[in-house]
Amino acid sequence: MDGFEDDLYLSAEQAAQQLGISLPTLYAYVSRKNIRSVKVDGSRSRRYWAADIERLAKGKSAAEGSGGLAELQRVAATSAITLLTEQGLYYRGQDVLDLVQRASVEDVAELMWQVPGVFDDNLPRRPKSASALLKLFNGASSAEKAIALFPLVENENPKAHDLSKEGYARTSVDVVRWFAALVVGADGPDVRPLHQFIAQSCGVDGAFEDLIRRVLILSVDHELDPSAFTVRAAANTGVSPYYAAITGLASFRGRRISYGRSEIVTRFLEEVCSARDPAMPVLQRFRQGEALPGFGSNVHGVIDPRAMSLMATLSEVFRGDEEFKRLLKAAEVAEEVVQQPVDFILLLTFVGRKLGLVGQEIALAGIGRAIGWLAHASEQYHHQGLVRPRAKYVGILPD
Repeated sequence: MDGFEDDLYLSAEQAAQQLGISLPTLYAYVSRKNIRSVKVDGSRSRRYWAADIERLAKGKSAAEGSGGLAELQRVAATSAITLLTEQGLYYRGQDVLDLVQRASVEDVAELMWQVPGVFDDNLPRRPKSASALLKLFNGASSAEKAIALFPLVENENPKAHDLSKEGYARTSVDVVRWFAALVVGADGPDVRPLHQFIAQSCGVDGAFEDLIRRVLILSVDHELDPSAFTVRAAANTGVSPYYAAITGLASFRGRRISYGRSEIVTRFLEEVCSARDPAMPVLQRFRQGEALPGFGSNVHGVIDPRAMSLMATLSEVFRGDEEFKRLLKAAEVAEEVVQQPVDFILLLTFVGRKLGLVGQEIALAGIGRAIGWLAHASEQYHHQGLVRPRAKYVGILPD
């Protein structure tokens, strides 16, 4: 149909068939089940958002064997923040590949939080014990420092307990600025635009400054990934933005997700950049049947659009750079043997390496992701009632 991508929308007949219902029932479902549809120009027909139909079809199947519990558990998964499709990634309906070309990090944060003009020159009060605590945590990662420091910052700033939509956004600014300061080793948050503050703190030039802006935007959100789901679970109870961020940072360390295994990717990249032949670390692992760190973990149908965008930027910024040439050669060999494109996390790790973020190469992504976590936390708190899913008990029955 003109103006529509066939794999994103379904006709009424297709939607009804997939759900196993009649057309009149489908029309009733549009309002009752939140099915989104659009009118076809020059026709009385409508096209129905395929993801909504798939959601209902899966839920119908699950509910048939769950006694209705599936509907309860889907409540926390309802979101208007990020759309993840095989065609791209969208924040609040806007293509991320477009945002990364024209928007500031602050613009994207305000879009995600739905509170314009929230970035101002006001900074949170710094706890008196901050210096002593940071000295005690010298050598710890920025995430570990944040987990220890954020409760003290919250206590010093009572407005952090203002959980109105605007209050949540104001405190979210403080959280993101504080975490950025911890990543670059600054004494405290700064009012400069995030990408400029990070670049200047790391002592890099203007080309790097724009690269940092792009990385932060691309890292903001990836729909309901495990870390965002965990943050929503905490926000469901009514915690402050500081504790929502702590939850996200803690879950980011889990070994089941790629960010929690970032040390493996970092070691692999070091081997690639230092080997006599950058293809050897790839081939050695492949011959031994080992997984290749940084390849094959994305959830997109063809290539992660974030990786595609970042690779294009790196090709400009690091044109002629010897380490980047090595990375490209290793990636070429890896893509040939495993038939998988390079993952976003490997490119993030390369950026962190070039910024000198030794031991926390993907921390830059954590700053961006904090924006997304806080968007999820605010949405969960303000637009969902207290969610209490039930467990489907499968253990030993009592006598």
